Amino acid sequence: MLLNKKFKIMPRKGMAIPLVLVFCVCVMVFAASLMLFRKESKQQNLSNVHFLQANFLAQSAIQMMLLKLSAFPQEACDAGVLSLGYCPFRGIIAGSDVEFNEASSNKAGLEQFFADCNSDAIELKIPDINPENWKFAVTDFKVISAYTNPAERQLIISAQITSLGEATMERGSMDVRKEEMIKTVKLTREN
Repeated sequence: MLLNKKFKIMPRKGMAIPLVLVFCVCVMVFAASLMLFRKESKQQNLSNVHFLQANFLAQSAIQMMLLKLSAFPQEACDAGVLSLGYCPFRGIIAGSDVEFNEASSNKAGLEQFFADCNSDAIELKIPDINPENWKFAVTDFKVISAYTNPAERQLIISAQITSLGEATMERGSMDVRKEEMIKTVKLTREN
């Protein structure tokens, strides 16, 4: 009895169990939202990696074509001028009365020029990579304009390169991703 007077014992009202249950529910909601956010973030990261793979493959096709243009500028200029229907040996004076003749244009030279700028033309030596999952190609190379600058004795051609990169990723249930890239270049040739 002495103990009871010295320490007043309060009657228990049952608050511990609801507090523990509320704490557990809050922790479970926090853990579930964290897991859901992590899953969505992981899927978004995979999607970004897949986009970058296809984009870099398209860029590699552009770079391969630029290398070919720098190695063979004469052939590129001749094929470009022929695709417009002009004679590659004559100057094309801007603003002159030279008419474009669709019948005399020959696009076969340009098509043959860019035909080997693709992933089939080279052997990919990357370990543990299936070459069928990584493809790139220059899909189009067309001449926009061509003219002769008589002051500098140069033939100037504006051309457009179109490339396609294709990446397949089995991870994250993603299929084939294709990215197209277009680059405009200026080619010059001394007359």
